[in-house]
Amino acid sequence: MTITLYLKTICPVHIGCDEDYEPTGFVIDEQSQELISFDPIDFIKSLDDVSRKKFSEICAKGTVESRLELMKFMSLKKCDGARVKVSPEFVTHYKDKLKLPSDRRRIQQELNSFTIGRTMFNPNTNQPYIPGSSIKGALRTAWLNEMQKKKNLPRETDPRKEKDLQKKLLDGGSFATDPFRMVKISDFMPVGIIKTSIAYAINRKKNPGRVSNENLNQILEVIEPGSYFKGTITVDDAPQGSGINNPVMVQTLFNSAISYYSKELGRKNSSLSKIGALQCVLKEIPEGGLLICLGRHSGAEAVTIEGQRSIKIKTPRNVDPIPPLNHATTIWLSSTDPKPATNSNLTPFGWVTFQRDEPPVDEIFLEENYKSVEIKSTPTKAPEKILAVWENALLSWSPGERKLTASYKGKKAACTGKDLVPASLAKKVIEKRKSATAKVEVEQEGNLFRIVNISEAEEKPLN
Repeated sequence: MTITLYLKTICPVHIGCDEDYEPTGFVIDEQSQELISFDPIDFIKSLDDVSRKKFSEICAKGTVESRLELMKFMSLKKCDGARVKVSPEFVTHYKDKLKLPSDRRRIQQELNSFTIGRTMFNPNTNQPYIPGSSIKGALRTAWLNEMQKKKNLPRETDPRKEKDLQKKLLDGGSFATDPFRMVKISDFMPVGIIKTSIAYAINRKKNPGRVSNENLNQILEVIEPGSYFKGTITVDDAPQGSGINNPVMVQTLFNSAISYYSKELGRKNSSLSKIGALQCVLKEIPEGGLLICLGRHSGAEAVTIEGQRSIKIKTPRNVDPIPPLNHATTIWLSSTDPKPATNSNLTPFGWVTFQRDEPPVDEIFLEENYKSVEIKSTPTKAPEKILAVWENALLSWSPGERKLTASYKGKKAACTGKDLVPASLAKKVIEKRKSATAKVEVEQEGNLFRIVNISEAEEKPLN
């Protein structure tokens, strides 16, 4: 069974992609209040002969101080590239970096802390998207919590046995018998043009009476609230004799997510209320849809199993270590200011809803009593998608990137996660990490190929 859904971001969302906006790779347009990330080659081409010579001289120095010199040089040039919205406080923060004194150690520390984590994006369109693997991980967490409620397994104190715990909860002993093997979730792609902005992740103690590190923050690119993405969730029937004893059903999967994350939303809002931060107010979950929390800083409780939680608490060097707890003691919140004077404008990360009805993307969606960034979406015609079948494509798995790649006649298609790999090929491709021939169905969007289905290669009859 396949369901088409529209994901709506209710709070800022950041899903890391192991790429950063480096201080020497962007400039700030103060007038439009935007970060402009440029291509180095295009930047060099835009320079006149005198500026190009000066640029080369700075780069040739290769010192810590020259990084700051390069930033100052670039800040005076007009650049074109991908634009990301920034706050007035970020503009001030950037200008402060340009004024750093010639102190090698301080320059190194300040510029290293000024990198900006980029959210997951499509390199062909430069637009963000929501990976299916992130959604599946959130749904799996909710399902595991539902199974824990039913089975009430005793708490496992050894974190090394987490995989064994999941096997007990899912009645599975291997990849082939894992019921979530039958759950396939596509990447959720943008509806219209998605706006992102630069935000500060601020760490706050849940107990307002305790001292927190007010200077602890991170800089992230976030997808703004009110953004829409479209994708599919498929739940297949377990093959006969597969060994899957407790198959996942669509409605029970959705029910478990609504039950678990509704409770988590209430718990988190309670913590936000205590410290005077903005709560995530949701009137209702769309009919036939669901609610989840995903991405970075969604909270330790949102990615663990209630009744089995063992959350490690970091303490300063001069403070005695605290044994693992069943709850986190701090919460990360989104801010436009690196050092907010109060918590009144801080918002939570990661909350999204899913709905089955197509949204009117030309409107601005704001949740009642929730302070959101204004979003102006312009509907655009989606690129035409073409389906093709690659017979006898070469399939390979990269565990570090969690990426599946299919090669066929000089072309390559990819997808995140290993869920599409048939059980008959899983041992060779996933466990032994060897290439295998398979029949691969791909979806082409522009120059990008995405894997949508994999089956065993058909044997050719001998002549």
